[in-house]
Amino acid sequence: MALMLKLLLAGLCAGLAGHALAASFTVNPIGFELSSERSAGVLQITNTGDQPARIQVNAVDWSTDGRQEVVADTDALLLNPPIFALEPGQTQFLRFGLRHPMDSTTEKSYRLLIDEVPPSGPQAPGLTTLLRVSIPVFIVPRKKQEKISWKIKREAKGLVLVAANDGNVHTKIVRILLSNNDGKDSQKISVPVYVLPGQHKEWPLANGKIHAGTVRLQILTDKGEIEEHLMLETDQISSR
Repeated sequence: MALMLKLLLAGLCAGLAGHALAASFTVNPIGFELSSERSAGVLQITNTGDQPARIQVNAVDWSTDGRQEVVADTDALLLNPPIFALEPGQTQFLRFGLRHPMDSTTEKSYRLLIDEVPPSGPQAPGLTTLLRVSIPVFIVPRKKQEKISWKIKREAKGLVLVAANDGNVHTKIVRILLSNNDGKDSQKISVPVYVLPGQHKEWPLANGKIHAGTVRLQILTDKGEIEEHLMLETDQISSR
């Protein structure tokens, strides 16, 4: 399914002189898995707005430090064309692929950053909005192993839920529901995230929502629902 991004800012700033210029484009598909056997992909970008647009695409290396994503420039992916113009209603097919063959036992992760470029020369009065779309690209190994381990740890500000990826491919987590076995307290985490291989993801937990004892995790991923049970000791929460 195409990813539709629309920014319509007219009317948001009452009394603002001039007018707002809205931009909109779709990209399809919204993610890629490449391999040593399938080392290239095609991304479709369509200008669905009412203004011409200039688009620039960059490839970046992608990792996480636990709580936020980290990107860095890379030349591992070749892009064709990396920059182009789109008239309203026009579609461009971006072709990309690995610069060198890659046959690793652990998945490698990149992102394609699709940016609207500011027009050159004098601009019409008003507010111009620029869009960015980020598309994940995974280079998957021949043999996939999914393995996520979970724990609850205590930090100075309270409890933190940790998911560590001990497998060799990513897992996309859509929603987590934490609850005690007595059913008295629960907390829902509903921000979709990727946990990349060899890395971890952390979520601070609300104070007072989870108490000592068995904690049930109901985890919805892009491949289905799994359940985990953790033991939260009294000394982990007694120092709040």
